[in-house]
Amino acid sequence: MSGLEELRESASEAAEKIRDFDGKIRLVGQYDADGISATSIAYEMLNRAGKDFEYEIIKQLYEEDIERLKEEDEGLILFVDIGSGKASSIEEILTSEKDVVVSDHHEPSEKGSFIHMNPHFSGIDGGEAISAAGMTFILAHEFDEENIDLVEWALIGATGDMQKQEGEFMGLNKGLEELALENNIIEKRRGLDLYGRSTKPLKDSLKYTTDPHLEGISNDEMGAVQFVKNQGVDIRENGDFRTLSDLTPEEEKQLINGLIKTGRPVKPLLNNIYTLKNGYEIGEFSTVINACGRLGRAKDGVKILTEQDLGLAKTVSRAYGRKISESLRFVENNRENEEHIYEDRIGVIDAEDNIEDDFIGTVTTISMSNGFFDSPVVMGVAHAEKGKSKVSSRATKELVEEGLNLGEIIGEICEELDGEGGGHNVAAGAKIPRENKDEFIEMLQEKISSEA
Repeated sequence: MSGLEELRESASEAAEKIRDFDGKIRLVGQYDADGISATSIAYEMLNRAGKDFEYEIIKQLYEEDIERLKEEDEGLILFVDIGSGKASSIEEILTSEKDVVVSDHHEPSEKGSFIHMNPHFSGIDGGEAISAAGMTFILAHEFDEENIDLVEWALIGATGDMQKQEGEFMGLNKGLEELALENNIIEKRRGLDLYGRSTKPLKDSLKYTTDPHLEGISNDEMGAVQFVKNQGVDIRENGDFRTLSDLTPEEEKQLINGLIKTGRPVKPLLNNIYTLKNGYEIGEFSTVINACGRLGRAKDGVKILTEQDLGLAKTVSRAYGRKISESLRFVENNRENEEHIYEDRIGVIDAEDNIEDDFIGTVTTISMSNGFFDSPVVMGVAHAEKGKSKVSSRATKELVEEGLNLGEIIGEICEELDGEGGGHNVAAGAKIPRENKDEFIEMLQEKISSEA
């Protein structure tokens, strides 16, 4: 039996359990883009079926949450993008009182006696091949084939969980992409993969393109405007600035040819562009959904997806932009303050409580991409709840191609320091006891030095 067939068999069992259950259901999801997308898929599945359910979205599943759920009046608990890591506690605390279904893709602590959908049980890497939203879509599709339209949200979740390489979905996500394309649910074509493709004025998309650097365009608004005009492309339409997605394919080709003719690098900017039915590019929309969780507005993410509330999406995007700008100012203002910002084999942003833990990952990514540090690995750390510190780390593509796996390194350190963590080869994170922060940084510095 293939891995996909095993997943479908598990999904069929879960679908039957939910379909036959007549009582009240509690849906529990995680707060990032993948978790919100998975929650939305499950929400829509239950809603279309007329099920009686409530839902909640949490940052992390603690034992006290499981104890609380035990006392709730719902008879079935459906976990999405959360639960596999706490399978032993779920088994011990919940299964004697409730029916349980878990749809997750994280490394499981055990299988348990409950219905536990997880790709790792079928020899499939949940870190790269399929997200929790993808797993939950398989469940929803087994529940009712009419739920095929929800595959779009599965791909949003996979994008938010960085499950694309060189612009291509991998593993089982590739099959979900093909399903979406065959049913005209998304569009795919090659094009300029610039920041703010469907949300920012074209002049800003060009201006903020710094990797690669476009001479006379990057960080130069007038230069960006003049370049567009020189290619015979109108920068405004009906008085409003046009976005890159507003251009016709012919106009976009004019920009590409203009970059080539002027000797500017084009190849790194050409990528697969996935456009959703609402007109958003999939990466930008996954960022909006992710922002809902980071801003403490996770249920707004469900509303945006299930109701296609694009006005709310714009409101969230603006609020998120302000928060990111505020967080980045702390980094810039402390450039010379070695208590917070320094380089010692790796770049370090030790934000303490000056940047919220929900934003330290984004700040780390931006600081890495904009050349703020010279180091091939950058980590950010901020205070988190329950006496913990949140760690986010990023590595350059070049270092990863040489064999570095940041997720494995972070996981090894966490095992030694009573933390929880791991991730991908290029990006990883952790939660560690706050008192172990300095030791964590030292160990990461040493491991990167030995492997780089």
